[in-house]
Amino acid sequence: MPEKRATPNHGIRRFTLGSGPLKRKSDRLQFLARVLVLCSLVMAVPPALAVATATHSRARAEATTEAEERQQVRATLQQDAAPDLDGYGNALGTAGATVVWTAPSGMERKGRVDVPMGARAGNSVPIWVDRRGDQVPKPPDDGDVARRTVGQALFTYVWIVGLVCAGYFGFRTALDRSRLRRWATDWAAVEPLWRREVL
Repeated sequence: MPEKRATPNHGIRRFTLGSGPLKRKSDRLQFLARVLVLCSLVMAVPPALAVATATHSRARAEATTEAEERQQVRATLQQDAAPDLDGYGNALGTAGATVVWTAPSGMERKGRVDVPMGARAGNSVPIWVDRRGDQVPKPPDDGDVARRTVGQALFTYVWIVGLVCAGYFGFRTALDRSRLRRWATDWAAVEPLWRREVL
C-alpha cells in the first residue's frame, strides 16, 4: 500500500485541528493557544535583543576597566613543568610550574601557573597582574564579550519560549482531561441505548 506523503494542506489542517461541524469548542481553544505560542516565538525576540544590548554594554565596560587595571608581564619558571594528574595518577595533558615575576613596586612575587608541556626551568611565560603585582586572570577580549552577550540573549529567549511552551502543554493537558470527562459523560448516556438496539 503506497505511503501517504504529508502535504502543506495536511500540515495546515493538522495545525488548525481540522474544520467543519465536528470541530469542538476545545479544538478552537487549542488552535488559539497554538497561535499564541507562535506569536510568542516572535515576541520573545525583542526582550532577548534588549538583554543582549545591555549585556554587551556592561561586558564591554567591564573588559575596558579590567584591561586598564591589568598588564601582562613575563614570569620565569623556577622548575621544569610537571604534568597535572587526575585522582588516578594519569596525566591530564596540562602542566603547572612555580614562576616568579617582579611586581610594579620592584618586589619579587611567586605563584603557580599553567605552562606548556615540556617547559623548562629558566623559560619565561606571560602572565597577567594587577596594579599591585598580584596574579589575575587575563582581561576579557572581544570574543569573551561576544560569547557572554550571545549566551545571555539565548538564555533569555529560551527561558521565555520554555515558559510559554510549558503553559501551552499545561493548557492542552487540561483540555484533554475536559474532553475525556465529556466523552465519558456522553458515552454513559449513549452506551445503554446502543446496547439495547444491538440486543
